[in-house]
Amino acid sequence: MAQYQIVGSDLQAVVCDLEAGEKVIAETGHLLALTDGLELDTHTGGGFMSGVKRALGGSSFFVNEIAAQSKGKAIFASPSPGKIQELDVTPQLGWLCQPNVFLCSDPGIQISAATTQSFGAGLFGGSGFILQSLTGQGKSFIHVGGTCIKFHLEAGQSLRVETGSLAAFESTVTYDIQMVKGFKSILFSGEGLWFAHLTGPGVVYIQSLALPKLAHSLIPYLPSVGRDSGGDMAAGAIGGILGALIKKD
Repeated sequence: MAQYQIVGSDLQAVVCDLEAGEKVIAETGHLLALTDGLELDTHTGGGFMSGVKRALGGSSFFVNEIAAQSKGKAIFASPSPGKIQELDVTPQLGWLCQPNVFLCSDPGIQISAATTQSFGAGLFGGSGFILQSLTGQGKSFIHVGGTCIKFHLEAGQSLRVETGSLAAFESTVTYDIQMVKGFKSILFSGEGLWFAHLTGPGVVYIQSLALPKLAHSLIPYLPSVGRDSGGDMAAGAIGGILGALIKKD
């Protein structure tokens, strides 16, 4: 995509300006609007196995493709608070992401599942054994919960990140899981048992408010299903949905 603009502050959207003949692919459910001259087509993005690979990486089985018959705009956004981050993907440098952060990209980007570099990382890393891999050539956009914080790690430099707060990192960065040290820290720190341990060289993006943390913080204030009023029932249903999201993570 030749032109794009990220708009908004904490609830951002990306506006893609497409010329005739250009295309953009997007995760299903994130399209906000299309102007005249743009056509939407939903498909597996390369066959059944391509859909399976995306689904294993936390993406949708189908992908939305927007093709420009004439000049127009396509707008995409995530349904949760956060920032949109641009990623440059090249044949030499891909990205690994948490599941469900992909928003949209140039059609030259392939989205698939990638196993973590150790069994421990896959078993305890918060996002399961599978990460989302972005490879190919072009621009990609991800949605990062809360504020996006960038670290540029030099060769051999390391960073420990709470597993759910890890958003994306370049394929040159090595990734492992380490247990929190100290009995008191394990019991009382409130940070869980594991940190993602990343070693450079490469860029790492972390998110200040991952969706599961947001859901956890809201649950105590949501009425449970079974109250008398319809409003309470609706709020309880929302609580159930948030609970399902937490279990999924």
